[in-house]
Amino acid sequence: MKKQFHREITTRALGSIFTSQALEEVILANLGQDALRYQVGHDHFHFDSNSFAVGNAYCEQQRLLAVTAAQNNQGTLARQALGRLTHTVQDLYAHSNYVALWCEGHAGSLPEEIDPEAADIMQDARLHSGKLYYPLEILSFIPAFNPHVLPLLPRDSHAWMNLDDPSRPGFEFAFEAAVTRTGGEFTRLANQLSGRQMSILTGNNL
Repeated sequence: MKKQFHREITTRALGSIFTSQALEEVILANLGQDALRYQVGHDHFHFDSNSFAVGNAYCEQQRLLAVTAAQNNQGTLARQALGRLTHTVQDLYAHSNYVALWCEGHAGSLPEEIDPEAADIMQDARLHSGKLYYPLEILSFIPAFNPHVLPLLPRDSHAWMNLDDPSRPGFEFAFEAAVTRTGGEFTRLANQLSGRQMSILTGNNL
């Protein structure tokens, strides 16, 4: 997802729960996953190149960090972990064929009806994510070069598969799946925290 959509997704899912200051900490950590230094060698941050197992392990690590930090009265650290977690799960739907598999099995469904954790899709052998074919892949991110580079890249590349913005068919499904999943991740954390710890996470103790 492009940065403005990560921000919009996170705000829609968490904006009514977190204080504005706390939400911004979550969002900044979320957007930080797209820093240039994380574009090579960190496929699991974005579920790129079929890094599902490592990506899922990373998400579990961030969940544990968020819970532990909130339990230790470390609100900023908890929110940063949540931000990293939400970025990764949001990218699953924009960087893989999850949406295509959902639509295949749910013809005529609306974007807001998508289940972001459908077990049959998560276990489908056909589930795959876009690979990054460097150096051409880098040029595909530059609008002026994209039309010239795209025909040179394989169909399983990130450039072909991504649903990062509204110009891509299926973006609306990826967006809604990401919103629902982000809210679900917050609920997972909330189920492990006391009321006081929840206030620390959401910034309502400030």
